[in-house]
Amino acid sequence: MIKLTKMNGHECLLNHTLIEIIEESPDTCITLSNGNRYIVLESGEVIREKIIEFSAEVMRRAGYQSLLPQDGK
Repeated sequence: MIKLTKMNGHECLLNHTLIEIIEESPDTCITLSNGNRYIVLESGEVIREKIIEFSAEVMRRAGYQSLLPQDGK
């Protein structure tokens, strides 16, 4: 799960595997596959980076270090 900030400033954890689409117009709106929608302060690019970082951390903890680039990118 990734940590995001709602428009009211409260942080929440979002199950990133349910994300169907991220739209910026200008607020960032995330639509999940179950139909739920969330408006957050983070940009689409920041959300994308959080997903990549979280997925890499899961792989590291599962013992897949040899499959990941050594520089962390």
